[in-house]
Amino acid sequence: MRVEISDGVTWRDLGGDAVILNVETGIYFGLDGSGGQIWRELVEHGSIEKTFASLKQQFDAEPDELRRDLDALVDQLVEKRLVHLIAERKGRLR
Repeated sequence: MRVEISDGVTWRDLGGDAVILNVETGIYFGLDGSGGQIWRELVEHGSIEKTFASLKQQFDAEPDELRRDLDALVDQLVEKRLVHLIAERKGRLR
């Protein structure tokens, strides 16, 4: 699943923390520590699966727990309209 930052969203890295603002809705969201790292990975990779693979290399955590945390954060970001999800298509239609 691809992750795209929603229109009107801007963010800054503040010493490892991420501050995210949707200027259109006024929604502000702050992420510290591992949450900030997850956000940066989502922005860099634009994919939940690629982000998950990268996070498994960085954190000493059980994969199931890490995936639950990643999915929970993505759900929050979608709910606050800071990102939206796009299904990735496999193969080509003929």
